[in-house]
Amino acid sequence: MIKLYDYTDYKDYINDWIQSLSKSRGKYLELAGELGIHTTLISQIFKGERDLNQEQAYQLTEYLGFNDLEKEYFIDLVNYARAGSYKLEEHLLKKIKKLQSELSNIKSRIKHKKVLSEEDKALFYSNWFYSAIRLSTSVEGIDDRDSISKFLNLPMSTVNQVCDYLLSVGLLKIENDKLEMGPSITHLDAKSPLISRHHSNWRVKAMDRHPKLTEDEFCFTGPLTMNEKDLPKVREILVKSIEDISKIVSQSDPVDRLYCVNLDWFKID
Repeated sequence: MIKLYDYTDYKDYINDWIQSLSKSRGKYLELAGELGIHTTLISQIFKGERDLNQEQAYQLTEYLGFNDLEKEYFIDLVNYARAGSYKLEEHLLKKIKKLQSELSNIKSRIKHKKVLSEEDKALFYSNWFYSAIRLSTSVEGIDDRDSISKFLNLPMSTVNQVCDYLLSVGLLKIENDKLEMGPSITHLDAKSPLISRHHSNWRVKAMDRHPKLTEDEFCFTGPLTMNEKDLPKVREILVKSIEDISKIVSQSDPVDRLYCVNLDWFKID
């Protein structure tokens, strides 16, 4: 995994980051579009002698989803590259070294848990993309932050924030420089106060998907009436369906899709 604080040359960092991506083709073109500059200029910057200005540097940190400390570090790297005097270079290098230490110490503070605390669960179940980002790393070819961002159509800033959190609680791990599902587990009891939020998150996501359903997807809503003696039969069919789906999912390999099942069976009073 490419670590920003391992670099004192911002161009080396960007070039190595792009090379590390599973889909690096066209990335410089994408950067040029984000910065609003010509592809020739982006080549002159990252393959030549020209440098980003401060505005472009900040815009790039926003695109990359850096936190405040990372933004400061990257902009200092750009200023260091542009410095016109030895004294300014020396001043910026001292600051860079200090920030390097702060950024690397963050990694040493990462927690390693097997079961999530209630506080961690509250955050994990606060939005659909926490579990979606975690699950997406089991899909073939989705193994870094950039591919997750594109796969789930989420801003890089959101992906970075969530990945940092999932890594800190062990729901994600880094293996051979790739993101994978971690050893920690999370489970909600049926009586948990968070269960309604979990259901709500994914049902809202389902409603967002309705206008774009494809032939291999479907949604069903069917208010109905029946005799009370038939209720256990219907419930048994639904539970059995979930069990069958779970067996298929557990043996599905390789994983190349992320889907969601929402199933409701309730009495209308």
